[in-house]
Amino acid sequence: MHPTLSHLLPCLAALALPLAAQTTVNVPCAADNTLYDSATGALSNGAGIGMFVGLTGTGGIRRAVVRFNVAATVPANAKVLSATISLNVAQSTVALPMTITGHRLLTAWGEGTSVAPGNGGGGGASTANDATWIHGFWPALNWTTPGGDFNSTPSMLLSMPPFGPFSSLPSADATADVQNWLNNPATNFGWLLKSDELLASTAHRLDTKESTGLKPTLVVTYLLPGQSGTYGTGCPVGTGTFQTAWVGTPTGGNTMAITKTNAPPLSIGADFFALTLDPLGTPLLPGCTLYLPLALIIPGGAFLTDPAGSGGSSFVVPTGFPGYLIHTQTAVLEANPLGFSIGNAASICLQ
Repeated sequence: MHPTLSHLLPCLAALALPLAAQTTVNVPCAADNTLYDSATGALSNGAGIGMFVGLTGTGGIRRAVVRFNVAATVPANAKVLSATISLNVAQSTVALPMTITGHRLLTAWGEGTSVAPGNGGGGGASTANDATWIHGFWPALNWTTPGGDFNSTPSMLLSMPPFGPFSSLPSADATADVQNWLNNPATNFGWLLKSDELLASTAHRLDTKESTGLKPTLVVTYLLPGQSGTYGTGCPVGTGTFQTAWVGTPTGGNTMAITKTNAPPLSIGADFFALTLDPLGTPLLPGCTLYLPLALIIPGGAFLTDPAGSGGSSFVVPTGFPGYLIHTQTAVLEANPLGFSIGNAASICLQ
């Protein structure tokens, strides 16, 4: 038996929206290096084909630093919806995946011409402008704190395999970092990648931009003012998925349609809105994910679906907020364990 709409609304007020970007671009790595645990800062690998994360067999710490020139690839007026990094493990002695974290760096650093011998794990002699354990730029400009100046709160989590490609999980913090770097390129110092640094013999060698393997890449999705897009996938309904989309131009004062297709048929639903997006989302059921921050959802109006599972509603675009993002996700009553199904997220960037 379906719950009543009055029962559904409090649940949906805890819902969020997913959204698929209008444009996705791959931003190449602009700089990468390894911080080798060294009291003198004598070791680096600025031009090497590998960067290292984890601990050596003797407990030596290895941290990687990476930077991507966001402003060179993403339009200046873009609004970033999600940002993830893709990396590749070229070598390790670890049998199981290992969690590492990415932290926003707070000061500038460099890469010189150093190349570590062998597989690179021991480091090579630092050269001018190399980042080291002690230096942002060898030999004279030091980090405030040995091991790098970075935000202690991670921007992203990554499950690093023993070998092969992997990517970070989408996160609101990484998205905010990239948006800030786009708006303020002078603050773009990239991320530091580290393990929990508890277990020896966990060091992994990752391909760098100098390698012939899979180079570090930042994957960014964004909307421009006046554009709309979708993000994520709606709940399974019948043989398809529940789809939501904006129709119209998101100019202040315009009335846009929010269309629903392949929704639960002959039912009642409601739209929900938010000004921010949770790129990872909260799974509610297999294939059903909530992408809006739960505490920030604004309930909208109700609508009916027809026998084909189609429905629609209208939205008057507010004036005076160019560049703002509005995200929506739709829920419709259905006889499933939740009592409702949700569509994918859909977003507009006001102009």
